Formats: sequence, structure tokens, C-alpha cells
Amino acid sequence: MHHSGIRGKLRGQIVRFSGEVSRGLCKTARRFVCEALYGITASESVMLSEIGRTLDEEIRLKKTETRLSSQLGREKLKECVERNLLSLGASRIGRDTLLIVDISDIAKPYACRMEYLAEVRDGSAGQIGVGYWTVRVVGAEVEGVHITPLIHRLYSQNAPGFVSENEEILDAVRDVGRAVGDRGILVIDRGG
Repeated sequence: MHHSGIRGKLRGQIVRFSGEVSRGLCKTARRFVCEALYGITASESVMLSEIGRTLDEEIRLKKTETRLSSQLGREKLKECVERNLLSLGASRIGRDTLLIVDISDIAKPYACRMEYLAEVRDGSAGQIGVGYWTVRVVGAEVEGVHITPLIHRLYSQNAPGFVSENEEILDAVRDVGRAVGDRGILVIDRGG
């Protein structure tokens, strides 16, 4: 299969998947989710300029970036996509599926204008830096090779409304628990 055939197949799969995770959003927001997923996959980057380049629009890249940026701030976008993704993932969780809780960080050593940057322990550099904390829950079968993403949240102790790391972890675990019911076995390392 040549390059344009692969690109077409990829776009078709992303259109189907984005339709599932953007269910309940307006048409403009659904289009944004599809473009963002395609752009991230095609460019292997989350930078709006890189995503915009893959969209190959007949307008200036700066205009595309501005449009994408304004869509990112859309009310209820994050909640709706997260809820739909969790619902899709939960349908793949069995009675003995491991529900693995992972607490990590994302270091942003060159960031200076990002909101609510906080101190994190940059594991790669082995030092304290700035960035964000993350809590992620994935499903995995003991003998399987597939991982099912359920929740991946970014948080900062400097953000308004932040209570504690424990509360962030418990919120994620509660939301997963509501979605999977009595299926799955919760696994968390000693840091949890």
C-alpha cells in the first residue's frame, strides 16, 4: 500500500474513533477532535503548529493555530471526551483485568508561560524541575499484550481548586470504579 493509501486508511480509522470519543459535542467540536487526533498521530507532536501543518489547510498556519487554540478552550470538551473514552475502555474490562494506577510527572524545563506550573521531580534528569503531575489508570490482562487506556489526568498543586495528590488519585479511581462496576482488580504501587 503506498503512502496516500496508508494516510487515507489512517484518516478513516481516526474519523471513526473520534466520532466515538466526541459523542455529545456540537459539530464544530467534533471536527476539532477529529483534526486534533489526526494531527497528533500524523505529526507525532501535540504542538498546535505541528498539528496545523498536517491539516494542510489553504489558510495561513497562524490562522489554523488560532482556530485550534480557541477550540481547546471550549467548555465541556475535556469532560465529554474523557467520559466517552472511559466508557469505551470500560467495555473492555473483565472481572480479572488489572486496573493499574500510575502516578507520574511531565517535566517542562523550557516552559515559562504555561499556566500553574508546579515543582515536579523530573525522573529523567533526576532533579526537581517544573511541570505537571499526572495520574493514569489503564486496564491490562495478566497474560495479554494490549493496554486499555481509561483515564489520564494532568494536575498541578498550583491550580485553583487543587486539594491534594491523594484527592486527585482517589477522584480518578472513583471515576474508573463507576465506569467498570465490580470488574477489574485495582493495582497501585507503594507510592499510592
